[in-house]
Amino acid sequence: MARLTPAQNRWQQQQSPTTTVAKMADERQPLLRNSTEDARHSSRASQIPAHEVTASAQEHPDYPVDRGVVAWVQVVGGFILFANSWGLPNAFGVFQTYYVDTLMPAQDASSIAWIGSIQLFFTTVGCLPGGALLDCGYLKSIIAVGTGLEVIGLVLTSFFKGFWPILFAQGVCMGVGSGLMAIIPVAVLAMFFEKKRMLATGLASTGASVAGIAYTLSMRSLFVSVGFARAVRIFALVILVTNVIAFAAMKLQLQYGSKGSKFGFHHFKDLPYAVFVIAFTLFVASSFVPFFFIQEYALNLGVSKDMAFNLLSIMNAANIFGRFVPNFIADRYGGVNTLLPLTIACIITICLLPLAQTLSSLIAISIAYGFLSGGVIIIPGPTITDLSPTNAEIGVRLGLAYLVASFGGLLGNPLTGAIKGDGRNTVENFSGVWFCAAAVMGAGFVALVATRWLKLGSPFAIGRV
Repeated sequence: MARLTPAQNRWQQQQSPTTTVAKMADERQPLLRNSTEDARHSSRASQIPAHEVTASAQEHPDYPVDRGVVAWVQVVGGFILFANSWGLPNAFGVFQTYYVDTLMPAQDASSIAWIGSIQLFFTTVGCLPGGALLDCGYLKSIIAVGTGLEVIGLVLTSFFKGFWPILFAQGVCMGVGSGLMAIIPVAVLAMFFEKKRMLATGLASTGASVAGIAYTLSMRSLFVSVGFARAVRIFALVILVTNVIAFAAMKLQLQYGSKGSKFGFHHFKDLPYAVFVIAFTLFVASSFVPFFFIQEYALNLGVSKDMAFNLLSIMNAANIFGRFVPNFIADRYGGVNTLLPLTIACIITICLLPLAQTLSSLIAISIAYGFLSGGVIIIPGPTITDLSPTNAEIGVRLGLAYLVASFGGLLGNPLTGAIKGDGRNTVENFSGVWFCAAAVMGAGFVALVATRWLKLGSPFAIGRV
């Protein structure tokens, strides 16, 4: 056996058993870090931009990002939550017509529209507490409470016959319940998708359009066959059962929702985000106007009641395709870049409504606007996640944006409805409604241009925004 040199003896003595074991452990578990390194990594991770959250998720995976069964199950759960939150204002037109014609004929259409606007207002304003609670990890609790409020609101609506009780039950109670859940699909899908984020959100958001069709047609039929009270209770049962499926399906990535983000209006110091929120608010105020008034406009033009009901369903059917085709483009070119031409096309379509005086032209306008407005309605949500500087702020930033936008939803439809004339000429009576909506959307377009300018340094610069 060869003898060791003095230097080799000293080196061997320095290798204690503890050191040797530790080195063996390090070889077996090369990814272990000490607490100082973990703290530094956690600090760095909290500063990762929202559009780079995939990198963080893939370094420390909970569930695969942009692929896998769990990720696409979130799309299914998001589809249900979209249907039972944002889909309810899409279906309000059937309630509006029933209230005006049958339940509350003494109330004018503008007053009845406040029920739908209050519901839309609380659906959007509820996104702020929903987003903050989601950042803290209370996903299941939010769905449970939101579902309970929706079911209670519908059951109460089935017993009420007056304006103010229905305003509270359907407008406030259902609106708050919907609002708590409305932010969940956008925020959760931002955790599970990065390259396909816009597409995944668009696919899930088609639930709102499908609900607008299915709920409108089924409720209209049920009002006749079983009566208003039983129809609304059946509606409540459908929402309860489908939301139970969403409750079981939806999940959070484990690295999200543990610490929460800081609430505060300091987020509006980020000028591109602040200006985009203004654009979003103006879109909420204007984009739902045709959905609210197309049936009444058609009826006043002499279209049959059955076909007037179907126009809203046609608009919602076209809206399905408008919610994922533009989103596919937005994944490549950016949300703001995609919204700019969509907004122009929507404005032109709304301005053409006074020329639509026959059934065929009304159908054509309903298809065109339904498709084009789909992107304008849904793209702002995932765009806000892209504009967020850190992944920890997605929930609160979405909530703040929807809080501000809620005032657009509250005021848009009633104020434009108040412009409607009372003369014998239907086209002139509704022209102010359509042109007002187009003007508000035009202001939103200007805010989009400003957002792009602030983000890229020039409105004509080439870049993904």
